[in-house]
Amino acid sequence: MAAERGGDDLARRPLDALEKRLGEVLGLSLRECAPEGVLPRLRHRIQDRAFDGPDAYAEYLLYSGDRGAWEDLAETLTANESRVFGSPGDFAPLLEMAADPDWPRTRPGADIFRCLSAGCGTGEEAYSLAIALAEARSRSPSFRFEVIGADLSARAVARARRGVYPASRGESIPPELRERYFTERDGDIVAGALKPHVRFARLNLGEPDSLLHLGSFDLVLARGFLSSLTAEGRRAAVANLAQALGPCGILLLGPEDSMGESDLGLSPIRWGDRFAYEAPGPDSRAVRVRDPGEAPDPRLALVAHRSALVRGWIRILLEQSGLEVVEAPHGILALERAALGRPPSLFLLERTLPPKGGSWFLERLPGLGIEKPEAVLYLSPGEADAPGGPPSGGLPLARRELDALLKSAAS
Repeated sequence: MAAERGGDDLARRPLDALEKRLGEVLGLSLRECAPEGVLPRLRHRIQDRAFDGPDAYAEYLLYSGDRGAWEDLAETLTANESRVFGSPGDFAPLLEMAADPDWPRTRPGADIFRCLSAGCGTGEEAYSLAIALAEARSRSPSFRFEVIGADLSARAVARARRGVYPASRGESIPPELRERYFTERDGDIVAGALKPHVRFARLNLGEPDSLLHLGSFDLVLARGFLSSLTAEGRRAAVANLAQALGPCGILLLGPEDSMGESDLGLSPIRWGDRFAYEAPGPDSRAVRVRDPGEAPDPRLALVAHRSALVRGWIRILLEQSGLEVVEAPHGILALERAALGRPPSLFLLERTLPPKGGSWFLERLPGLGIEKPEAVLYLSPGEADAPGGPPSGGLPLARRELDALLKSAAS
């Protein structure tokens, strides 16, 4: 079969082997790290070492044993410019909690509030967290905090420890905070006042248990790096991040990232204008999704089923009945959908909905402030209904069948 492959396939072989090896060693996806194309990202590395094109560069990495070259590659693939207080909306809820005089962490004798900036790069996000927490300390001197930044690139971590950035990286900092926490030097800004509260570690978030030695955290930010990992790397990284949360700890992913279908024991909560995930605990102070007394929207239904065909058909039938519809292919995403918008009044659930079934999804709803859904219908047959539980129906295949189910649920 190899002899039948064309010249273009043969030319791609070294890069294909490199991509596979990169995923095995570092958990990185060559294609995802370089969505604009592999060559633009690798060109200057190829030129630095005078290789005769990308294939020669890939072969060198694969067979030379040069660890420095692998470090160079990791830095090239993960280097993305960021700013101090970039995406300020993500820090607003933390500033609001810090400004709350009743926040338990500002009381004398409270534990240290610990934050992790995962995939911290050159440290801008870690120092942003430190600014928000330093504001809490300025109001409550007994408040104690620590921020740890973690990244794969040793060179990025070294630059983060310096805490020196071009002035342009601080343009998004509110002027009063910039003046309070940074000094200017030769066109740069220096985070000297924040350094006692911030430290950095080099580690691979895609390696199992890679965060255990750092202890547990109250807040973990993991924005903007999960998409650069392989599917297996993402699963391992998310599991590590969830494992690193202490009781009531909060995990904030990037806007385009998701927990996927895995049940890691976390529940979606409102965080600013989007959602985060909260670990279970007895005394949560997170910003709650909604007032538990908010009435369900009688015109809104949530349909959760793994089959897109089933969801599409149910959507058509429900919209013909004048309802608005929110869809989800698995229970984790369904919880996210329920967390962010108006509370639905009607839930149509696959009984065996991934990851742990429709009943598991219903058990999580009270944590979102949805105490008593007005109507719950199962779309797929399954185990016998629990006593007093919602009625079980087969998949509605016709308008009249759905109307009968809706009428039965409403009564």
